[in-house]
Amino acid sequence: MIAAGAENRHQFSLLPEGFMLSSVVVDQPNPYRQAAALAQRLEAIGINPYQSDKQRYLVALQDSPGEIIELGRPLRGTRFFASHAVRKNRPVVEDFEDFAAQDGLQDCLYWGVGLTGAKAEAGDLSDALKRFNDRINIEFSELRKRFAFELLLLAVHPRFDPVSGLFDLHAHFVARVLPEDREAVRRRLMTKFSKVDLPDSPIRRAAAVATYMLWGIFRNRVMITWPDHALQAVWGLTQSRFRFVRSGGAFAKWKASRRSPEEKAARASDKARRVRNRKETAYPLQVITGDRLLSKVMVKIRGVSIAALLFEATKKQDVEAARISHSAAESMYSSATVSVTQESRDQVGGSSYSKVRRAAAPFWNGLRTQLSRFGNVIRSWGTKIGSFARAPLRRLL
Repeated sequence: MIAAGAENRHQFSLLPEGFMLSSVVVDQPNPYRQAAALAQRLEAIGINPYQSDKQRYLVALQDSPGEIIELGRPLRGTRFFASHAVRKNRPVVEDFEDFAAQDGLQDCLYWGVGLTGAKAEAGDLSDALKRFNDRINIEFSELRKRFAFELLLLAVHPRFDPVSGLFDLHAHFVARVLPEDREAVRRRLMTKFSKVDLPDSPIRRAAAVATYMLWGIFRNRVMITWPDHALQAVWGLTQSRFRFVRSGGAFAKWKASRRSPEEKAARASDKARRVRNRKETAYPLQVITGDRLLSKVMVKIRGVSIAALLFEATKKQDVEAARISHSAAESMYSSATVSVTQESRDQVGGSSYSKVRRAAAPFWNGLRTQLSRFGNVIRSWGTKIGSFARAPLRRLL
């Protein structure tokens, strides 16, 4: 196993999840650097953004085999951080692009609506976002009932206004609206929402639209400059599991149809079997022999995709604690074996007596062998002494 303190470790600008630098350059549009800088801001105001306090690192298998790349502590798996948003957003963009290639997004429009009334304060952000989401659900349900309106994809953006110190809540969505109902739908949205963006131009690039919708939810490069109370308010939204992205209509059905029910059941069964197997074969004692290998991954370093091994570094105190617990367990079990073998059969439960006998058998077999050898020596000397005493007795007689 490769040691955690190897001398040839160094850092790169583009790294996978949990990347952390002591000095972060936020000017470059790098999602991992931006997430690292944002995590440092959160930690400075008393928020723990990490899912573990153990450091992680990569060991390159290609290009420069054996090269060790520090990653730092892994961040919590939330869309809040751009490094995790990459994995969450990319499949949605690819699915929407494939769906558009098959369907063509005929009669589909890219629109936007804003929060009715005043902007939201940081302390009221969660409730304001819930009210905004309820308003969207109510109005879009009415549009589906009254007109030919079909929502395909929606994303909610919480944006902080540094001038007013308030949050501006708005949503971007892609919907299919028939030309004959388009004007009526537009008028209703204009009366129900204070800010609207309702262009009549068709969607030319589905991937570009989906990318802007998803990446506009949490813009790490801008959020780094937000004041502490704004960051705390938005971080609270991520802990409440609010759904910032929703899909519906034909797009949701198309995604669900890409995987058959039999395949879903098989994947769930395989996962349950793996979890059960880990529990049944787990070793009860904690034995740490080195850093933990997590997985084999593909990463892009210096613009080249290479294979690498992802490790989790083991802390020194964890290794020492494991050794102490292991030594204590060994001494406990050996002492228990000695004391149990000295007990009588009446003092040992019937269910465990056979085990005690098997444990004590080597000791008694060894003792029996030594006594047998000592007895043979005594009998041999007795035979020699007897023959020596019988000779003068025959001469006397």
